[in-house]
Amino acid sequence: MEEMPGLECPEEDYSIVGTFSEVVGGYISMTVSAFGILANILAILIFARRGFKSNFTSLLIALAVGDLLFLVLCVIENARRNFLPQVGAEGSATRMHHHLFPYFLYPLHNILLSASIFMTVSISIERYLAIFHPLVYKLRRDATVLVAHIIPVLLLAVIVNIPKFLESEVVIEDDESYVDVTDLRMSREYSIYYVHWTRFILLGLLPFICLLVLNFKIYRQITKLSSFKKDRQSSVILLLVAAVFLVCHAPRIALNMFECLEFERISACGPPVWSLLFKEISSDLLPIVNSSVNLIIYLSAEPRFRQALLGLLSCQSSYQVTSEEADRGNSLTETLAVEIKEVEKSKLLIES
Repeated sequence: MEEMPGLECPEEDYSIVGTFSEVVGGYISMTVSAFGILANILAILIFARRGFKSNFTSLLIALAVGDLLFLVLCVIENARRNFLPQVGAEGSATRMHHHLFPYFLYPLHNILLSASIFMTVSISIERYLAIFHPLVYKLRRDATVLVAHIIPVLLLAVIVNIPKFLESEVVIEDDESYVDVTDLRMSREYSIYYVHWTRFILLGLLPFICLLVLNFKIYRQITKLSSFKKDRQSSVILLLVAAVFLVCHAPRIALNMFECLEFERISACGPPVWSLLFKEISSDLLPIVNSSVNLIIYLSAEPRFRQALLGLLSCQSSYQVTSEEADRGNSLTETLAVEIKEVEKSKLLIES
């Protein structure tokens, strides 16, 4: 949720919000972020190994890189908001941060969050194509994955967040600097049509619908064609990634909808205290959780990933997934391709 203009909370409410923000947005968020940074680094190192190379893991690496950068910025921003002075006279580092925040850190933070959302949808699209069009999918080159799934995500994330470069500015008064919102951000039309509705649709509603529809079709196709337990377990990783995304982003979207419906009252009186407290969880903590827990999903759904992680943590730098393990860990795509061929042959025999 974006901070709303017209905030007029009593002093005691500020105290409650400040304490809650320091605990949730400070200590808890930074602890989860630290775990997520380590988890994404481990995921990148493991999926980059030769035995895991595939279009699917390439996209998982891209997702992990985006989540890693997002978490690093979250640590920087949470430290600034909760533990550093807000006035530039306190030190050159703080002053430099004030100049970087409006024109680089704040827009980049939003771009990376958007890229994480779009990449999750892109991975689901890639799995959908792999399952429903396996023969065409196998003919695609590695460069196709970059062009069709990664570059569009980055471009869309940047385009959606271009206005973020214009929302805040650095103000210098009496040799002190601070960050303030611009007139554009205070505009009623801008708040309604961009901050609320445009971002709600592009970063909330549409990704939700896409993930629900794609993963439902994927799960139904897997259970219909596959009789192997391993394939059913492989489908779990798709459902878990989507489920975690939905759970972590649903409160943010609900709060955004509340702001849309109550915009006039919030503009006049300021947001209620409960919404400020809920914002710390829905818009700050839960997106961090979503970017941090994918390692747990990989560990629970992929035995080869567990083996590779054990080898990495035990300092076996020469550990590699053997060809025999790779054969046993054939992707769901290849299995489904064979099954679809058999189904089509059976249909032809029946029709003849």
